[in-house]
Amino acid sequence: MKNVLYILVIVFTTSFLLISCGEEKTKKKQKPSNYTVVLDLSDRILLPEQLDKDFYLIEKYFKAFEENSRHNLVLTSKNRFSVKIIPQKNSPLAADHYEDLLQLYLDETEVKDKNKSLLALSQSLPKVLKALKKEALFGKTSSNYFGVDIWAFLHDNGMGLSKFGYDNTVLVLTDGYFDFESQTHVIKEKNQYTSTHFLNELTATDWKQISETKEYGLLPIKLEKNTKWIVAGFSGKKANDILQTEKITYFWKKWLTQSGVAVSQFILNSSKTEMSSNLLEQLR
Repeated sequence: MKNVLYILVIVFTTSFLLISCGEEKTKKKQKPSNYTVVLDLSDRILLPEQLDKDFYLIEKYFKAFEENSRHNLVLTSKNRFSVKIIPQKNSPLAADHYEDLLQLYLDETEVKDKNKSLLALSQSLPKVLKALKKEALFGKTSSNYFGVDIWAFLHDNGMGLSKFGYDNTVLVLTDGYFDFESQTHVIKEKNQYTSTHFLNELTATDWKQISETKEYGLLPIKLEKNTKWIVAGFSGKKANDILQTEKITYFWKKWLTQSGVAVSQFILNSSKTEMSSNLLEQLR
């Protein structure tokens, strides 16, 4: 009987140690998360409720960051959250000010301040976004907005959106167009551009075959391979071209893939509830 008890104790102890070691290895392998938003505040925001949709997604995205940070212990979390506003010529918006208010780097926050900082941003986020909405809508017509250069912004800053040693996710809020008030500074190499203006040339029903034959697309840049990209808000500008969103999605996917990205997801512009549901599904 003693021998049986002894064997059971040995088996139980060994199993416990193996499970503990397995859990410890899992903990060691788990990377901190880096949540980044890239926000397009060009004339697309003149669409009814567009900013309400954008900011609703930002709040849901932040909630995912907050829940992830609290999942184990916020005091040890090194997660990061930030909103980047794409610069826009002649815009009076104090973008740097809002970027400072809409970021939290727990890896750079003292342990004693982490929970307090997380709670503070959670409480202030709706107010900050409300103020941002008021300042972002500085004009009433498209002519008041020069347009944002998404290609140039990601060319110059894309790699910096990812942090080494982290699980990186970038949420881009845009209608998907790379258009400007003026096309004079657009770069072209063969049939690849830094603008989506070439979409105007693809009006035939076999547009995809034509684009593949002539190698139409956006000029690739360099992006971190393992960063997950979610692009939300795709919306066609031409009512008579029902394939616009399909084209935008196709060329974004092609561009991100050629730029080195392994995983990219896209959300079409719809109700904020539906878009939010799609976002949360892709964050799981």
